[in-house]
Amino acid sequence: MVQAHRIKAIALVGCTAVGKSDTAIRLAKRFNGAIVGADSMQIYRGFDIGTGKLKQSERGGVEHSMIDIVDGDASFSVGEYVELAAKEIDRIHAGGKLPIVVGGTGLYVNSLFSGYNFAGQPKNDDVRTALKISSHFVGCMHELLALADDKSAGDIARNDVKRTLRALEIYYTGGKPKSAAVTVDKPYDDLSIVLTLPRETLYEKINARVHAMFDDGLIEETIGLLKYKNCQAMQALGYKQIAESPDTPREELEALVAQKTRNYAKRQMTYFNNMKLHKVFIDARDYDSIEKCVATFLGDGNE
Repeated sequence: MVQAHRIKAIALVGCTAVGKSDTAIRLAKRFNGAIVGADSMQIYRGFDIGTGKLKQSERGGVEHSMIDIVDGDASFSVGEYVELAAKEIDRIHAGGKLPIVVGGTGLYVNSLFSGYNFAGQPKNDDVRTALKISSHFVGCMHELLALADDKSAGDIARNDVKRTLRALEIYYTGGKPKSAAVTVDKPYDDLSIVLTLPRETLYEKINARVHAMFDDGLIEETIGLLKYKNCQAMQALGYKQIAESPDTPREELEALVAQKTRNYAKRQMTYFNNMKLHKVFIDARDYDSIEKCVATFLGDGNE
């Protein structure tokens, strides 16, 4: 239910290559909106081709934020995303525009709209280092988390080393489970629109997008970023595969990246299906229904 004292915000999410960016720009023009990125890799400067960043000339004059905000050697957390994105939403709203959160990182959107407050949660480099040394025992780490914080363990995939480590760091540093330490204050009247496509159509678009990225110079871009090879940013699809084997023929690399991207799209949709937010699923090709859905949510008399 919409509450008048809360900021209205929408999110446009979906698998990679489903068509989020183009749809978001159309919605921003229609509803006087500004876009807040929700992509865990578009935050990195210089990682352009492989993350599908739009050039300024492709943004249709629509403001975009939360893109190119840190260097490739930065470690960036969900909590930091929520803090910065919330400020952008406040600023956009204060300027009389509609905040439109756009991206494929469901964890970012879920944490932002659910109101999880990570601010002030403890960090300890010694604890983090000790945990990282043991991180190759992934199953044991997750079992350890289950003993310390069963609720967080249930929300984190068994093979998600990064989030498992962070939850254990909070527990061992602050003495409280992450699930108890992280506060919840739902700040927005929000609507998440999950864009969908039939699987074969989506896979065709993914294959075409990956092919275009290689044509645009993804291999060369990655080679120019190899100084970040051991950094979080280089875990992005495409960059990771090329960095690990830059001399592999393009055809093999392209096929591998396309396969990995299709697999990632499956995981994205599973996450969106399970995301406990006010959400609707709409075919990405049906723009009229998407626009009508937003207009209804906003109470736009011109829908």
